[in-house]
Amino acid sequence: CGMGIALLLILLGQTVFGWASITLDDWRYGRSRTFQTDAYVGHEQTHQPSHFVVFNNRGRIEVLELPGNDATHARLYLGPQYTGVNADLIPATLQFVDPHHTRQPDMLIKLPNTSIIFHNANGTFQLQNSSF
Repeated sequence: CGMGIALLLILLGQTVFGWASITLDDWRYGRSRTFQTDAYVGHEQTHQPSHFVVFNNRGRIEVLELPGNDATHARLYLGPQYTGVNADLIPATLQFVDPHHTRQPDMLIKLPNTSIIFHNANGTFQLQNSSF
């Protein structure tokens, strides 16, 4: 009887944990999952930072760049395509890293369990290795 109760508590705990995780992501990133940030990446023609929005579009991770916060020069970068149940609920965030101190940082898309690097070259970002 004790083992049955323990098993029931474990299954109930997993269900509650899964629901709480999705609910917290809903509060943090919304539906569809979106994240925004500003950064100076060397693509600006003005003194304003570029604005970036990363979103999960039905399982496809996409990054929108507004160079110098100018929508007329918008660029779209495609990330991985996820499939399966709740693929549209995977959150993604951005981080900009400049390991070579060039003042043109690379774009790092951070996903659960993985990161994808887009190299900053020639005024745009290019996927460093296309593994998806």
